[in-house]
Amino acid sequence: MSEEPPPQPEKAAPEPEARAMPEKRAGAQAAGSSSLQGFGRPSVYHAAIVIFLEFFAWGLLTTPMLTVLHETFPQHTFLMNGLIQGVKGLLSFLSAPLIGALSDVWGRKPFLIGTVFFTCFPIPLMRISP
Repeated sequence: MSEEPPPQPEKAAPEPEARAMPEKRAGAQAAGSSSLQGFGRPSVYHAAIVIFLEFFAWGLLTTPMLTVLHETFPQHTFLMNGLIQGVKGLLSFLSAPLIGALSDVWGRKPFLIGTVFFTCFPIPLMRISP
C-alpha cells in the first residue's frame, strides 16, 4: 500500500501593508521603528519661523527699494513698486509648480532652506553696497 503525501500548504499572499510603502528609509527599517529623522517632531513653530524670516527679509529689501524708486521715478514711485510686485507675483505663479515638482523629487527641506537662504542673502550685501 502506498501512502499519499500530505497536502502542501499554499503560500500566503503578501499583505498589502508590506507592499504599500517600499520606499521606507533603510535607517527606520534597521531600527525597527518609524521615527522621524531630523531635529524632532514637525511643529507649527518651524513654519512660523520660516515665514517670519521670509517677510522680514522682504521688508528689509522693500524700504531701500522704495527710496531708489523715488529717486529714479519721482512722480511714479508707487506705480513702479506695484509693477515690480506684480512681476514678482507673476513669476512666483509661473515657477511654483516647477519648484513644487522638484521638491517632490529631491525633498522639501533643501528647497525650504534654499529659499530662506536666498531671500535673506541680499541683506548683508546691502551693508557692503547700499
